[in-house]
Amino acid sequence: MTSALTLSSFLYFLLFCATMTFSPGPMTLLLLSLGLKAGLRSSLPAQLGASVSYLISILVFAVGFSELIKGNQAITQGIQLVGVAYILYLAYRQWTSSGVSIDRMGAVDGARGLFGKGLLTGFSNPKTLIMFSAVFPQFAGAGEHSLMTDIAILGLTFLLLQFASGCLYCYFGQRIKHVLENPRRRVLLQRVTAVLLLGVALMLGRGFAH
Repeated sequence: MTSALTLSSFLYFLLFCATMTFSPGPMTLLLLSLGLKAGLRSSLPAQLGASVSYLISILVFAVGFSELIKGNQAITQGIQLVGVAYILYLAYRQWTSSGVSIDRMGAVDGARGLFGKGLLTGFSNPKTLIMFSAVFPQFAGAGEHSLMTDIAILGLTFLLLQFASGCLYCYFGQRIKHVLENPRRRVLLQRVTAVLLLGVALMLGRGFAH
């Protein structure tokens, strides 16, 4: 199996994933809280749980949905438009958000409990359904023989970035904590994220127009 993934599409995807995985959200704040409470090593079960939830979501939504609509150009173009619209929506939400707060955790669960917490946090996020079904496939090539290879590359890239961001949030938790607890810095971070997402959406929209 060969890949039809272009360099420009992959770079857009890297920018999108880096923005999504490193910006504050339910998963990153959970891992930050765990890192502050128990350290990087103790938070690894939660990160593994999150990775498993994302892997299952990729298999169900990205791979399964792509196979379902394969060959239907009208639905494919519609999904591409939904993906761009979704990224614009995320940019709007990031820009207008007042920021996020760090959860004050009590006692830290055991490894099994942390794995389950990471798993449930990943599955309970409704954004995964749209992101993996509408955003992922549009970065991949349109050919039948390359689509699954491309999604596999994109999925692995996302999982690696997600895991790396979790480790960084845990390891540098004390420094990140001061940034996120400062209202002005928190809003600035949200708006930088919004601008990056807007740039990805515009680049993708321009690519589809051509």
